[in-house]
Amino acid sequence: MKYLQALKRLINPAKYPLYRTTPLRYIFLHLVLLSMLLAAPAASGFLQSMSSLSQLMEEKSDAIPDFQVENAQLELPEDKDTVIKLNQGTVTFTEKTAGSAGDLFTFSKEKIHINGIDPISYHNVSTISDRESLVSTLSAYTGSVYFYFMLLCLALITIQLFLLLVKLTFISLTAHLIARLCSRKSRYMTWLKIMTFLLTAPVLIQYLGLMIPNALTYPLSWCIITLLTCLAVYHLPAKKKHVNS
Repeated sequence: MKYLQALKRLINPAKYPLYRTTPLRYIFLHLVLLSMLLAAPAASGFLQSMSSLSQLMEEKSDAIPDFQVENAQLELPEDKDTVIKLNQGTVTFTEKTAGSAGDLFTFSKEKIHINGIDPISYHNVSTISDRESLVSTLSAYTGSVYFYFMLLCLALITIQLFLLLVKLTFISLTAHLIARLCSRKSRYMTWLKIMTFLLTAPVLIQYLGLMIPNALTYPLSWCIITLLTCLAVYHLPAKKKHVNS
C-alpha cells in the first residue's frame, strides 16, 4: 500500500523528495489522522466529563444542593459547600471563586468551572437558575451524550485540520523559498506533500504534551520540524547549471 510506503520514507531522509509522487488522497488521509490524534485528548476529557454527569444524574442527583442563581451569582443554603464524589472526580458547589484540584465540575460563586475548559459565567447559562433547572438541563444533555460527543469530535477534528493546514501552508512556503535560495529543484506543491508527512513527529510530540503537560513540547516540535526541513532541502536534487557555449 502506497500510504504505508510513504510512512516508511520518514526514517530515510534521502527518500523525502519521493513524496512528490504520493497521491493527494493519502495526503488528505494523513492530515485527517493527525487532526484526530490532536483532537483525541480533548474528546476523551469531554467523554469523561459527560460520563461523570450521567453518574451524577443516575446515582447522586439527590446530593445536588438547593441553590439559587441571583444576579449571576451562586447562593447556597446556609452558605455551605457541597462536594459530590464520583468515580472520575468530584463535583463541588461553593460560594468561593474556585473549587479543588480534583473537581470535574465546580459551581463557584460567579462561574462554572469544567475541567479542561475555560470558566463559564452564569450570565451565559440562562437555563440554570436553581436546582430544578440544573437537573432538567443535565438530564437533557446526558440523555443524548453520544450525539453531543460525535458533534464535539467533528468540531475538534475540523479545528485541528484547519490549524494543521495553516501551519502546513506557512512551513511549505518557507521551505520552498529556502530550497530555491540553496539552488535546489523545488515546487511548492511538492513541499506541501513532503511537509504533510514530516509533520508526523512534531504532532506526536504535541500529542504527548497534551497528555502530559510540559512547556518544552511545543518548542521541541518546532525544532524537529526545522531539522527535518533542512534534511529535506539537503536531499533535493540540485539545479543544473547552464553552461554558455
